[in-house]
Amino acid sequence: MQGINVRGTIVKVVAGLFAAALLLLGAPAFGAPTPSPKPSPSPTVRTITISSDMLTAPIVLRSDQHQRQFAAMAGEVDWLAGGTSPLKAPAADKLGPKFVVLAAVNGVDKQTYDLYPLAAGGPRVFRPAAQPDKRKVTAAWFLGRFTMDASLRGAGISLGTAAPAEGGGTGGGLVESATAEPDIRAMVGDWQRFVGLNGAVVVVIALGVFAIAYAFRRTI
Repeated sequence: MQGINVRGTIVKVVAGLFAAALLLLGAPAFGAPTPSPKPSPSPTVRTITISSDMLTAPIVLRSDQHQRQFAAMAGEVDWLAGGTSPLKAPAADKLGPKFVVLAAVNGVDKQTYDLYPLAAGGPRVFRPAAQPDKRKVTAAWFLGRFTMDASLRGAGISLGTAAPAEGGGTGGGLVESATAEPDIRAMVGDWQRFVGLNGAVVVVIALGVFAIAYAFRRTI
């Protein structure tokens, strides 16, 4: 009987050590409830809604469905959240059509701005003091980015003939003029033609030197 009790004690000790080892390795012990997996957090979805008297219905851009168009429009307004500007309000008859942009995160409105892509002298943006997220900001006018026209067109808005962009701003980032690309291409083309011409001259000179050297060696 004593031997049986000793064996039973040994079995209990081994079972306890095995259960402790499982717990240390992260496995549930026998009889312990298995923890339920934590639900994965829902992805963040940002939206930009564009409304205007020129539109029959608002245009909604989602960050998960319209990546390129959403990124372009977000670039037009994201930098305005806490910016300051000394600009005065332009004359109302010089602003052109207004487009109200409302930015939201997971369905909660955060920012709103008034965009004037065809304003005289270049695009303009107005930031109202009353923001949906109750941020404390002052009402302010900003020089819009030169890309505002293209961003709105990419979102599906027809603006007709674009106004001249002289006097506009970079809007918190360096943006090349729309006329810069053809000039750069022309410059690169001229450079390539110049290099090609010089390469041909070098080849001709090298052949001439080789011919003179060969003739000189034949005469020795």
